[in-house]
Amino acid sequence: MSEKELGQALLDLDAQRLAGVGDMREQTWKILERDRNRVWWWTASTFGLWGIAISMVVLMMVLYALVFPLQAKLHQDDQLARIGAMTPEQKEMAQFKGQIMFQMVTLGVTVSVGITCLAVLSSVLLSRASRRATLRQINASLLEISQQLKELKSAGGPAATHTVPKT
Repeated sequence: MSEKELGQALLDLDAQRLAGVGDMREQTWKILERDRNRVWWWTASTFGLWGIAISMVVLMMVLYALVFPLQAKLHQDDQLARIGAMTPEQKEMAQFKGQIMFQMVTLGVTVSVGITCLAVLSSVLLSRASRRATLRQINASLLEISQQLKELKSAGGPAATHTVPKT
């Protein structure tokens, strides 16, 4: 092998190594960008679910505040039916509507509990995704620092020539 061929092989080797580093950096940045997008979507869905959950809980409280007085009125209407101010059919229909309302509000409470559970789960997953993205970002930064230190050491920079005095 001639000196010219050896020099060309060394240049090709260095070019391949540098191409790999650039490609590795690009892949790292793509992964970090994907993590940022994932954390953003988890944040948006968590805020949305918590907003819906809080709205549902408030709505159910208001509806219960309306249903209980309605049931008290229906109880009072029982007394009106006894004195003949209301027909038995009217009384039965009013009680049926009151029962339907109570069941619908109870179903709404069940749905709001389910949405609250989804909001809690989304919060946990957001925390996990955020933690994973942070760890990946730290690892990428440490890898970059490690490569810079290797370059300094191989270039004979201050890190390679500096000696620590013994005391």
